[in-house]
Amino acid sequence: MSRPKSRPKPDHQHAAEQARQMPGTWVLAGPYASTANAKVAALHVRQGERGRLPAYTPAGAFKARSELTQEGADLWVCFTEAPTDGGEQ
Repeated sequence: MSRPKSRPKPDHQHAAEQARQMPGTWVLAGPYASTANAKVAALHVRQGERGRLPAYTPAGAFKARSELTQEGADLWVCFTEAPTDGGEQ
């Protein structure tokens, strides 16, 4: 029996830095094993929660969305420069 391929972990600090350098541009934050996990992460990004994903503070400064892939789901983030009403999913 073969082992499943290891997947890279999302690098939220790097993704947030990239997004801040390119406001309005969607940046890949990383892959997730399931759509549900990616959607929860997107919610945390939009809420700018310090305890969960502190790279995305202040609250409302980022939009986030998940996209279904063959391996699970990708999380994409976008820096808006100004707090929004919660972003997309």
